[in-house]
Amino acid sequence: MTKKSNFKKNGEKGGRPKGNTYKSVFNLPEADTVILTETQYKKLVKRYGKELIQYALRILEEWLNNSPKGYKHRGHNNYAHFRSDGWIINEARLSIQQT
Repeated sequence: MTKKSNFKKNGEKGGRPKGNTYKSVFNLPEADTVILTETQYKKLVKRYGKELIQYALRILEEWLNNSPKGYKHRGHNNYAHFRSDGWIINEARLSIQQT
């Protein structure tokens, strides 16, 4: 006997949704390689402010293009890189303080 999932859609209870959930990729003027949806970008601006996010996007863009470790993250959604205790946000805060 197999268990059947009675979820209306996969991902409702924490599972990974089926298909491409990032269909509406938002074109960022500050960074061409960074992939975010419009909703994710607005959440980041609301949480950190526009100036900090612009610095963070430049830092992430440079890392994605120039680092061998960053290369494997190209072509994927980069929302997880913007953690409040992450290195990208900390670098952006330092950049703002130095200017």
